[in-house]
Amino acid sequence: MSDAHPRMSEALTADSVASGVPYSASSDYADPTWGFMARLRRLTQLYTAAWSARVSSEITSTQFGVLSSLNAIPGQDQGTLGQSLSMDKSSTADVVGRLSKRGYVRVLRDEADSRRKILMLAPEGLEVLEQLRPRVTALRNGAFADFDQAGRGQFLTDMSRLIETLERAEDAS
Repeated sequence: MSDAHPRMSEALTADSVASGVPYSASSDYADPTWGFMARLRRLTQLYTAAWSARVSSEITSTQFGVLSSLNAIPGQDQGTLGQSLSMDKSSTADVVGRLSKRGYVRVLRDEADSRRKILMLAPEGLEVLEQLRPRVTALRNGAFADFDQAGRGQFLTDMSRLIETLERAEDAS
């Protein structure tokens, strides 16, 4: 493994143990995409820990995303919200339920279709959103500090392409 990723060899060893495949210097390691799941897990761990320490230990990044989306597009239905944030129905319902119980989101029934839940950001939710927004911006800027503007855009474009590729594969199966 390269010295550029000192923890990667540990992560790959853990991946190989978890998968039942013995650790070896196989040709797979020559593939630059080898261990990408370990990298994604580590990225998620680091960002989640940073979020909790620097933004909020009470509002998750997913909950912040819901509040932000409802602020940007008031009155969207729960299904549309979930799709826009790449959340499944169950997760969306859980997050909306938690935010509703805390008084951050109001859930209304659509008069034309009582099965449809219309979501509105409550004043308390807007207050939390405004309190956290500068911290979120600072965290995001810190996470991308080593990227120039073009590099940030390319990173996000590449992530989107990978997601789209995997979603197509999932749809085809």
